[in-house]
Amino acid sequence: MTVRALILGFLGAMLIASFGYINDSVLQLNFLVGNHFPIVVFGGLVLVVIAACPMIQRWRASMAFQPAELAVVCALVLIGCSIPSGGLMRRFTAAITLPIQYNQEEPGWKNNNVLSYAPPQMLPGGGAYDPKAMNAFLKGTGSGKLVDLGAVPWRQWFSPLATWLSLVFVGSIAIICISLIVHRQWASRERIRYPIAEFANLLISGDGSGPLIRNRLFWLGLLSVFLIRCINGLNAWFPDADIKVPLVFDFSAIGRQWPSVIQAHGGSSLLYLQLFPTAVAFAYFLASDVGLSLGLSQPIVVLLLVALTKAGIEATSSYTGEGTMSWQLFGSYLAMGLLILYIGRRYYWDVARQGLTFVPRQGVEGYAAWAFRILLLAFTAAVTILIATGLDWPFAILTVGMILLAFTVVARISAENGVFHCEANWQSLGVILGLFGAASAGPKVLVIVGLLCAVWTLDFRECLMPFVVNGLKICDNAKVKPGSTGLGAVAVLAVGLVLAAVIALASNYSHGVPFQDGWGTSITGHFTFDSASRAVDQLRALGRLEASQQYTPVQRLMNMHPDPKFLWAAGIGLALVLTVGALRQRLTWWPLHPVMFLVWNTYPLQMFSHSFLLGWFIKTVVTRLGGSRRYLQFRPLMIGVIAGDMVGGLLFMGIGAVYYAITGLPPNKYWVFPP
Repeated sequence: MTVRALILGFLGAMLIASFGYINDSVLQLNFLVGNHFPIVVFGGLVLVVIAACPMIQRWRASMAFQPAELAVVCALVLIGCSIPSGGLMRRFTAAITLPIQYNQEEPGWKNNNVLSYAPPQMLPGGGAYDPKAMNAFLKGTGSGKLVDLGAVPWRQWFSPLATWLSLVFVGSIAIICISLIVHRQWASRERIRYPIAEFANLLISGDGSGPLIRNRLFWLGLLSVFLIRCINGLNAWFPDADIKVPLVFDFSAIGRQWPSVIQAHGGSSLLYLQLFPTAVAFAYFLASDVGLSLGLSQPIVVLLLVALTKAGIEATSSYTGEGTMSWQLFGSYLAMGLLILYIGRRYYWDVARQGLTFVPRQGVEGYAAWAFRILLLAFTAAVTILIATGLDWPFAILTVGMILLAFTVVARISAENGVFHCEANWQSLGVILGLFGAASAGPKVLVIVGLLCAVWTLDFRECLMPFVVNGLKICDNAKVKPGSTGLGAVAVLAVGLVLAAVIALASNYSHGVPFQDGWGTSITGHFTFDSASRAVDQLRALGRLEASQQYTPVQRLMNMHPDPKFLWAAGIGLALVLTVGALRQRLTWWPLHPVMFLVWNTYPLQMFSHSFLLGWFIKTVVTRLGGSRRYLQFRPLMIGVIAGDMVGGLLFMGIGAVYYAITGLPPNKYWVFPP
């Protein structure tokens, strides 16, 4: 790890953290990050390896980048990718400001006085309505500046910024610590695949001159897919040309024969096939049961939903995480968390013992023991901050635990299964409503937990932990110490969070909140208090509102009333993952992986399932006909396919940015991955 690598990685991370919100929400360009395999990072890495590194090598060999340097830069920039958009800033300012405006417009909110249940330190101005400041936030000041620091009423924002950034920062430290603890178990003991890290390491291992870069199949894959992206990208800009390589196949007319399939959630996607070359290539690197499970996840769940609907059994989900399908996913995530602990039980137990006693244990790295100690402190700090806002301690502990569970399982899905765009589709708010009921939880608990979900966990497509575990693996393969990578991640987050929050606010007050992004504004702004208002109506109708507000923390536990649908749905999700996980461990011929029950019925798999199935089929055919030797021979081709996708996507991101700089108009968008 060199000073040059640290500086470049830190600056790259700050550039993404600061500019990402403006790129996505103000300029309305293609997402700068978008998922856990960001084109701007890995497309840039491809160009550095195949173009910049050879040029530097020829110009001055002593200045050439070493693989470890490229690994450090890549890892730090990936950490920065967790901040500016879906990871946090896309929703942060809107989630805690728009409810103050909506409270003026929603009669139900006013009647139930739902805003009074929000802690003042979590809302700008303590939740008080300031017409002038609110108008500037909604419409902008019209100053013409890209960011206008002087337009922000900083006095109103000091308290919520201190509360939220402190909470997210200590929570992020806990996530980094978990990543360090599981790293050696996942990477060395279980030897899971890390497809994203493997792609990066194969590129950087030769520093631009290795066997991969000289492989003809690599260049065949890269140039073929890059050409397809160029043709289709030009078609997106000039549709009248009508020259296009088909990657979308619409068979929806067939669905008229089976309307129940089309009407099921996600059913229409089965007959609207979209092929994503990167997903096809990633499936080639996965274990066969993983590729098959990802490919079949959507057809199986659609058929299941059709059967449940015909049987009159409820199968619903919601943004708040309520509904049987959301609760099933929670049960499946809980089961996967238990499997992760069980598989690595001996190692994690030794880490905990060394962390608590300071007595070295065989096979436990020093950084893992320190990560365990800091994890306990960070968890306690996060719980303490929530208690200080008024959240009862049982719910503070439970909520922080559920958030860490969700991040850990999403990271495992990314590392083991190559799913670079993942949505959990369950929320802590929905679990609390299902497990405790509105009366036991009370409106204040629902509001605080709901705000936390709206700000931090409503969208997992760019959440922190998958970036961390892949960055650790990239650096570890390049002989960079995981502990040093973890410290770098903390430094990036400490500065990046503050910088991104300041720029996002200055952008909001200059240009107005980006209402064209309905998910990041309207849905996020209504998320928490719609749920709280429904709960207040329900409790008032039952005559239990005042009693619910007076419960002590222990009384809330004693009066919990689980929804039977929650118990059944979560129990089924738990059983599915544990059963299939056990069968996979004991039967070598077992064809399915429990990841199916973690990702089915989610938007990413509606988009990617066809591609994963095709990749599994290609791998199966190559392996059956040519064996492991032929499989290894075609690996460079698949790496080239991914590289071509990255470079093609990066090209049209650049074209869009240049078009906006010249015309000031939002460009036509060409999406390599689903938006």
